[in-house]
Amino acid sequence: PESPMRILLLKPYQPVHGWLAAPPLGLLYLASSLRQRFGSSVEFQIVDMKSRKLPPQWLEERLPELRPDVVGVSALNYEGAASQEIARIVKRWNEKTVTALGGPYAHKRTEELLARTDFDWAFDGPADNTFAEAIGRRFGGDDLGTDIPGLSYKNGRGETHLAVGQDAISDLDALPLPAWDLVDFGHYARLPNMMMTLKGRRYATIFTSRGCPYLCNYCHDLFTKRFKHRSPADVIREIELLYEEYGVDEFEIVDDIFNLHKPRLKEIMGEVARRWPGKLHFSFPNGLRADILDESVLDSLREAGTYAMSIAIETVTPRLQELVEKNLKLDRAERAIEEADRRGIMVAGFFMLGFPTETVEEMQATVDFALRSRLTTAYFFCVVPQPETPMYELAKREAPEALEAAARDEEEGANYRSSLTWYERAYGFPLSRYIDQTYRRFYLTPRRVARVVRRVPPKSWWLGTQRLVKTLVFRDFP
Repeated sequence: PESPMRILLLKPYQPVHGWLAAPPLGLLYLASSLRQRFGSSVEFQIVDMKSRKLPPQWLEERLPELRPDVVGVSALNYEGAASQEIARIVKRWNEKTVTALGGPYAHKRTEELLARTDFDWAFDGPADNTFAEAIGRRFGGDDLGTDIPGLSYKNGRGETHLAVGQDAISDLDALPLPAWDLVDFGHYARLPNMMMTLKGRRYATIFTSRGCPYLCNYCHDLFTKRFKHRSPADVIREIELLYEEYGVDEFEIVDDIFNLHKPRLKEIMGEVARRWPGKLHFSFPNGLRADILDESVLDSLREAGTYAMSIAIETVTPRLQELVEKNLKLDRAERAIEEADRRGIMVAGFFMLGFPTETVEEMQATVDFALRSRLTTAYFFCVVPQPETPMYELAKREAPEALEAAARDEEEGANYRSSLTWYERAYGFPLSRYIDQTYRRFYLTPRRVARVVRRVPPKSWWLGTQRLVKTLVFRDFP
């Protein structure tokens, strides 16, 4: 019989400040799509190099054993250098092996990356369907053609096809559930997750929707500005599977904006509260728009077991809110934080400092908001302008050389904690040191310590204490 295709799916590891790990959701969706289309005619393996801190060189000894026909890499921007090294290692081992790149790192950069790396394929946007389609054509003897949405590729004759647009997946219920049987949930429960806390025994990250209609111009909008959602029944089906089959009792919802459609949210949370009262826990590392987070929504979330959420404020300056097109209603956002805290929910605040044209006084106003707030924790990020966004163009007009240097830093793993930020390069203000001081001012008060003790689950105290010590003493910021 003909040997099955061998596909190796990788999540790269690149050392960064504030290292976190979570089940590689994008790769798990790809694995399910491959199973659905090819069945036993394909063999695949997922290796989360990030969660096990495996450098690209780990592959050199494993490739002869794995013998992949395709190596797919899903990467964030700050995993760029490791991703490129993986492609180089694969091509040195066997130049006929197809190397494919997807994830945020490839978004709106396929032409550039195909030109200067050893990747053969690059997918812009979701590849749930298109990755399997490309593999079917490649190994079925057909030409890749020009009609696979979001796929750009080199054809081996020195020619490159560049895709226009990306795959518009309108029916999310039609996608197979992620290949959860491939996940070692116990492994991830021992690692720092996106929310930096764990109340249950095991957790899973899940998508219930994709896309966000808000126009924040710094956003790396991988899933576009169109909101698409799964039906409540399909979401409950996944929760039931994870709880009943794999013992998962905590769920991190990683939507772009879970609370956009209030009736849908209440239906999902209401069904959870009815079927598993007091048994499940929910956290939201992102995806909750603060100024539409009213008391009835908070009640629904709390009744279903929500104990932690993140609120993205970014800046409190009206001028900058308009400039970045977030247009957050700050009074409502502040009230949402207070109401969530009143319900016993741990609230993390996200703030961005160092926007193009931002003044020191405007930064200080944002910091003052965080200091007086009822937030449990806070994260202060340096602004990192993303390619092909309006924010990037504004930063380019302000200081193009600083932008190029900052982009190189991010690709090499600087993450949101570059040793020399774009803002510092552009304006000369010591933003990194300013953020150091801000973290100390935020956390080192009796009131904040008391709130952390009250809100953080006891089983997460050790994890939280480690993170706090790293942040305040060893400058290991997220």
